[in-house]
Amino acid sequence: MVIVMEPNAPEPAVEAVISFLVGAGFDVHRSSGQTRTLLGVVGDVTQEHVAVAKDLEWVADVVRVSEPFRLASRRFREASSVVEGPWGIIGGERPWIAIEPIGLGGDDAGGGGGPASSENGYAIAAGRPFDAAVSRARVVPESVGSLTCLPLSVHAASPSQVKFVERSPSWGANKWIGAAERELERREASVVLLEAGGEYPNGARTLEVAAIARAKIRTHLPIVVDVASIAQRTRYSAAVACAAIGAGADGVILRVWVGRPDVPSSVPATLRWDAAVALADRLREVGAAVRR
Repeated sequence: MVIVMEPNAPEPAVEAVISFLVGAGFDVHRSSGQTRTLLGVVGDVTQEHVAVAKDLEWVADVVRVSEPFRLASRRFREASSVVEGPWGIIGGERPWIAIEPIGLGGDDAGGGGGPASSENGYAIAAGRPFDAAVSRARVVPESVGSLTCLPLSVHAASPSQVKFVERSPSWGANKWIGAAERELERREASVVLLEAGGEYPNGARTLEVAAIARAKIRTHLPIVVDVASIAQRTRYSAAVACAAIGAGADGVILRVWVGRPDVPSSVPATLRWDAAVALADRLREVGAAVRR
């Protein structure tokens, strides 16, 4: 709430109101103008607090300010949330690195490469060094090799224990977190914020570092960056992924070719398996350096 003092309220009266608020357990932020003082009050304000504050001497008005979100707010939960399951740990001490597999065949966007070849079949089956797989398809497999597969799309037919809330290119941090708030209210799944970049008029994407920073301050929810959607070209994927982890993101999604090595991917921003593995190692190093 915001307490508006009477014009030219004497200093002892202002201090008395501040003393009452601090004694009630609130944080108080004072803003003094030429003739009027405003007191910003942070905490769990009840109607009783409002009524008492209005009755204090030299108080002109009390305005309640509602938050755009509560469950997702740092005020509701100060510690950062950790989403943990068979898909790994999102929001933990090290970056969560997932792959969007391209070339599995079937109805995925990069199908046509057939099943994974014998040359990298073991690597794909083992899944190392990645934590999980994700899919944009309507029907999502339970796993890709040893990697649990999670749907990225809200339209996926398969239910998921993790709900990715993507930031629209035109959204600020508050609108993004507000969308996550609605998912938290449903209590159907753990919620993760997904950053897919801002968009220029020509369709190019950009990594919104400021959006990550603002969301990190305002919410306890983990943030994952959709590298391929932002990079749009394979050559930019490594730079975008490293910048994302350096900016404080809790994880990234890398688009990775898992089909036959002699077949090129028809989907942009797709890394070859060996390149993705090398990038994952670099991202672990960046994450360790950022968290020191």
